[in-house]
Amino acid sequence: EVGVGKTLSLAAAAMLSALLDDGPVLILCPSTLTVQWQVELADKLGIPSAVWSSARKVWIDAQGHVIKTRGAQDVANCPVRIAIVSTGLIFYRDSEERQALLDRSGYGTVVLDEAHRARRRSGFGGTRGEPNNLLDFLLRIGPQTKNLLLGTATPIQTDVRDLWDLLEALTSGADFVLGRSPHSRWFDPLQALPLVK
Repeated sequence: EVGVGKTLSLAAAAMLSALLDDGPVLILCPSTLTVQWQVELADKLGIPSAVWSSARKVWIDAQGHVIKTRGAQDVANCPVRIAIVSTGLIFYRDSEERQALLDRSGYGTVVLDEAHRARRRSGFGGTRGEPNNLLDFLLRIGPQTKNLLLGTATPIQTDVRDLWDLLEALTSGADFVLGRSPHSRWFDPLQALPLVK
């Protein structure tokens, strides 16, 4: 039930972005949730969308019609306003689909469901390592979109600093958020956490 409410809230925001003509909407979610997103958009909000089938390299609309493409590069050319793509494609750094999505500019809204999966790898001695492929994707696509929405019903499970990874993604291309500057304490969790607590 929590997941459905979260999905509907994010879907309503995506619908508003589409209505405002901000640009195309890209919804990223686990492959097991792509159809759920499409059904809820259609049934509860009356919004058409298409799901990218990575196995077949085609778009599938809400009625189940297959929309043929030229191949993986057409993942960035959804035939309707709202595109739903599996995050599995984003986890593979060398995927042609991932690169096609990054090469497209002018997204109105990018929505990431299950956003808690975007984080830094753990380094030696508790240090923070490099961003995983999903966080790297968010950091790169953030400046290309007007609105970035991150949703999760799962609390931060391993390290509270994972929250700072999501804040970093939200602020990519938006330097005014939280006073982002080299001198801001808010972007260093080791300095900010004592202040927050």
